[in-house]
Amino acid sequence: MVGAPVDFNTVQWARKRSAELEPLLKLADHDLQKLAGLLEKLAQLKAAEVTPTPAQMTVLLQHLHSKTLDKLEAVRGGLMVQFCGGGYAYESFLLKEDGRIPNHKYQSRRAS
Repeated sequence: MVGAPVDFNTVQWARKRSAELEPLLKLADHDLQKLAGLLEKLAQLKAAEVTPTPAQMTVLLQHLHSKTLDKLEAVRGGLMVQFCGGGYAYESFLLKEDGRIPNHKYQSRRAS
């Protein structure tokens, strides 16, 4: 069965995305689910014209290793982040552009 004709731009776009996604296909399913949540929240930030710095991305990925990202939003002074899991009912903090987390902007509650 032959599909509808596809224009050159669509083919190029699909080839580029395929090459970008190839390394991700080697990840475990739970890692893909975590990254899917992160990508969704990053898309929302980008729509609001906010791009996390490399330092912020490093901290986000470090926390994502053992936790699930619940909230990611731009606020004055950086990004407000909330994770759950990894022994915590929740962990919420301000993530500054340089990747630092001020102590007075950190809240958490251990899971019971």
